Amino acid sequence: MENKYSPLGYEEMLERIKYKKMLEEMSSTNDPSYGGEQYAYPVEPGPTEKFGELLGRGLYKQPFGFNDERRAMASGQDLANVASFTPGPGNVLGYLEGRKMSEEGSPLLGNLISAVSVGLPGSSKVASSVTPKLKTYPAPLQLPPPPPPPSPKPLQHKILHTADRPKEIKDVEGWKAGSQSETSYRSSANLMPLRYGDNDTQMMSQIALAESDFYKKPNKVFPIENILQGMRRYGVTGKGNVNQNVERQIGDFLSKEFIARGNATPAQVMLELQRNAPKIQETHAYYGLNSTMDDTVDSGYSRYTTKRPVYDLDSPITSTNESADTMSQAYGERKFNMFDDGQLYGKPGSEKVSFKNSSHNDLAIGNKLGVGEKGLTDNNYMHQRYTFETIDGQDNVLVGQEFQSDVYALTKDQTKLVNKVKGVGDFNPGLIQYEVDNYSLPEAEEILEAIKQGDNSQVGRYFGESDPKFYNYLYSSNKLDEFNEEYGNLYRNHRNEYEDIKGLRDTFDPDDPQFMMRNEDMAESASTFSQKGKRLITNYMDGIEKFYDLNIEEISKTLPRSADWFTDNVKTLLQTGAKSDSPFVLIPNGARSLAPPSGNLDVIPPKMIPFLEDFHKNDKSVKLNYDTKGKLINIQENKDGNLRTVLTAEPDSGSIKRAKSYNDFLKKAMKQTEQDYGVKLNASEYIDAYDQEFLKIELTPELKEAFKTFRMNHGGVASLMPLKYDL
Repeated sequence: MENKYSPLGYEEMLERIKYKKMLEEMSSTNDPSYGGEQYAYPVEPGPTEKFGELLGRGLYKQPFGFNDERRAMASGQDLANVASFTPGPGNVLGYLEGRKMSEEGSPLLGNLISAVSVGLPGSSKVASSVTPKLKTYPAPLQLPPPPPPPSPKPLQHKILHTADRPKEIKDVEGWKAGSQSETSYRSSANLMPLRYGDNDTQMMSQIALAESDFYKKPNKVFPIENILQGMRRYGVTGKGNVNQNVERQIGDFLSKEFIARGNATPAQVMLELQRNAPKIQETHAYYGLNSTMDDTVDSGYSRYTTKRPVYDLDSPITSTNESADTMSQAYGERKFNMFDDGQLYGKPGSEKVSFKNSSHNDLAIGNKLGVGEKGLTDNNYMHQRYTFETIDGQDNVLVGQEFQSDVYALTKDQTKLVNKVKGVGDFNPGLIQYEVDNYSLPEAEEILEAIKQGDNSQVGRYFGESDPKFYNYLYSSNKLDEFNEEYGNLYRNHRNEYEDIKGLRDTFDPDDPQFMMRNEDMAESASTFSQKGKRLITNYMDGIEKFYDLNIEEISKTLPRSADWFTDNVKTLLQTGAKSDSPFVLIPNGARSLAPPSGNLDVIPPKMIPFLEDFHKNDKSVKLNYDTKGKLINIQENKDGNLRTVLTAEPDSGSIKRAKSYNDFLKKAMKQTEQDYGVKLNASEYIDAYDQEFLKIELTPELKEAFKTFRMNHGGVASLMPLKYDL
């Protein structure tokens, strides 16, 4: 029988040494296949090993014992192994082995071993059998512990406040004190100083990683794809579903080179996400009910908002003008620009920015920027307008007025977005339309007048001279004649509308408020034509990416938040409501509620129609137009022999079409928001006295706590009430 207490012989030593190199290679994390340089940290000896070391040192000290320390330590370890199989000492050692396994990340097996060791005599042999006999290193050779894993890091989100102190900022004195030295912009003594603030904004991919099972062992090497798959499952249910926003952020902020490494620690993935994280600059103008802004300053686009009536709309004595009067409301505008350090979006002011957007350039500037200073145009990817109002007896209700992206519009097709925003080489639809809007060609006036008179061939002539790349594509793809027809009709309609408004304006004295209102209508008409022109050009660029060999997938990554800008708007609105202690939030989701923010201010409240019909039925200067079903369409006024529409019974066709797209985007945004925040919004339909349609979201304490942070993320289920107008 083999004497297991005898020292190792020569043959046994060779047998152990035989596998030394292989075992070292298997335990090493410096292998290139593990994704770069890692460190193999010494394994903490288990209770059985520590007991063996104690016995070995005791044997070596005995006078009758071993002259060789190695033999004494080996014999001590053998004695410890025997003890682990015996009742009493074995139970203790098994319990301690189980505790150690639980602490090292195997709680289920560890607790089982501990429980069995306590309950069953001699059962501790299980523990001894699963404990690896790993060599420990002398103290001088031990490596330092791994660094603590990085926590999710808020994005850099700077807010340039250009008007009053927003309602959400509670620390008034701190605001005033912090604003004194933070700006070089001009301001007046009686106005709130211009300053930067910070918004707590998190990137969902970081949150998804930090809350994954992989991050419980942040310094352990895993296949990168396994880590990413765990992130994609954040907040989703159902087989095969993924968090789409997290998925996009993985594609945007983890390079192909990093993923190609194959293996990495979760901590390394987190650091890579943070290294490539974008930066947000928000410009925010807020006009309180007792605004510190000059009385002469127009509060941005505050005129273009939904209405809460002051007068009783059920009363026949309420005039049309009185029906348009709205209750006092605080008003805010904000626009968003996004940058990075040059990886995708580029640095502000550099030639590498994704795009420049000068549309609505006067938005959110307050009166703090000097003449000619219209604010940052680099990567201006979305804007938002809102009001605070008293509704249904509750103060401080937050009403979203407009979610808009001048560059992306309500387009889901990434190919169209690339064509629209990036274009081919150094041209894009915005620049093409710019040529028309600004009469850039020497012969522009002559050509455009010919188009107005019906000569559509002049459209091709104009674009052929100003934008030969676009013209060449239209000609080569046999789209030129069709484009000439559509664009020619669009231009003629615009010119006729513009000149009608101008003619009406000129009937008023320049000091008359109506004169200024018609000036604004002319500007709005020009802006509408410009936007429609860009959309038409974008539609006709379908297929141009193949013609000019564009990589749509790669280019689309450089468009900041192109797939999520609408969701970002919903989240920032809810965050604003939460920080401002609003009882609930209203979000427009129908044609009537979308008409005023888009500039259509002549829609009659339905309650007023019977009174107006009765009032004007014998008025020969007014014409009431009806559809085939006898439903009022509009009211026209006879002015110098010309009929001009002054009031409409239904929203315009543009608002109705916009409502369809809006509703699709809103459904997606609600689902994404619920998924990302882990909440239910429980949206309900709300229709006001003007018959304007909204989604109503009650801001419960749970939601207020959740929305303190703006999370750039994705997905849940929200039930939206059906819209009117057969949408």
